[in-house]
Amino acid sequence: MWVDLKAISVREASCLKGTVSIQGSKNTVLPIIAASLLADGVSVIYNCPHIDDVEAMCELLNCLNVETKLVNNVLTIDTSNARYACLPEKLTCKLRSSVLLLGAMLAKWGHAGLGMPGGCAIGMRPIDIHLDGLRLMNVNIDCEEGMLCCSSKGLKGCDYTLRFPSVGATENLLIAASGIGEITILRGAAKEPEVIELCKYLMSMGACIEGIGTEVLIIKGTANLKSVSYTNVYDRIVAGTYLLLATAVCSEVRLTGINDISYLKNIIGVCVKLGACIIKINDSIRIASDGLVKAGSFSTGIYPDFPTDLQPVLASVLMKAYGESVITETVFEKRFSIVNELLKLGAAICVDKNKIIINGKKEIHGHTVKATDLRQGAALVVAGVMAKGYTTITDISFIERGYEDIVRDIASLGADIAYA
Repeated sequence: MWVDLKAISVREASCLKGTVSIQGSKNTVLPIIAASLLADGVSVIYNCPHIDDVEAMCELLNCLNVETKLVNNVLTIDTSNARYACLPEKLTCKLRSSVLLLGAMLAKWGHAGLGMPGGCAIGMRPIDIHLDGLRLMNVNIDCEEGMLCCSSKGLKGCDYTLRFPSVGATENLLIAASGIGEITILRGAAKEPEVIELCKYLMSMGACIEGIGTEVLIIKGTANLKSVSYTNVYDRIVAGTYLLLATAVCSEVRLTGINDISYLKNIIGVCVKLGACIIKINDSIRIASDGLVKAGSFSTGIYPDFPTDLQPVLASVLMKAYGESVITETVFEKRFSIVNELLKLGAAICVDKNKIIINGKKEIHGHTVKATDLRQGAALVVAGVMAKGYTTITDISFIERGYEDIVRDIASLGADIAYA
């Protein structure tokens, strides 16, 4: 969704009814785009979301003389004339996933230079786990004036234990290891759906990977990976956003494009605990709610626990609950920017160390609030659907990094929402 408008205006909805088609996954497609650099030829990715982060990743590939074209959610990547170049910080700072090109460039060319990655400011997100693994793969790394300068006289397989199951580090090392004819073992690897889908993609390209879905991955790569066509999965965080929204309001909503709910079990479980009724029908999910949200205690965690990306959305929904609710954040120590904005709406909410405490059923009223990161911005849209009167969300470029068109989707359910 490409718009120049910088705000969303939304009014309280008494009920929601309708169907939303869930877009392709942002967090899955970005590492897949990076991995496509390893092949020579044309790769095609179906169900690719039309979002700002995808555009930014394509800009980075364009710097490497890779041709990209995104039409009707089909992304074509032609690496036939790819050539090495340093990636400038003015582009890498646009998204966190720019760092995933380290592994791909090192496997393809033996060196990589890129500016420090960007992304949402939600706490400490160091890349030392990425770099420690790459060093074990025979990579020399220097940091000069905000640039990562990496080189290798030949990547080697290694046996590396991640000190924390970082999704990004697991993906980066998977990509690097898949592009060389050596055996690499990753222990303590992340098990998120995004890692599983990347493994499937790399295997379709010609890599051999054992232990998919477990904390130990054994990768036998090859320097002759082939370009392939691949269908991206649905976005579980976007689906979770709309499941939680439908839970908070009297709703009868259907989400389509979900042929496998296994990646959503943790989110569905929370929605049911909050009082929603959810049924899987063919490739869709039907959610019904009376809007009477139940209070409770919740905790974020690494997969398969409830995702930290949906913690701000859950905080918004719990403003409707009777009694006190608590969310314990265990992943990012500074993911609490939603609290100050919800206070502007009149919420009874506070932070105590790593916990958000919400006293629900206090009537909230529309106000002008500011998006400060991707998921917090989406959570403010959800809060606006619940608040009396009109709410205006500014700085929506954050939201456009991960949602194709959140206004279109929520309007299709009957809400009064528009770009302002």
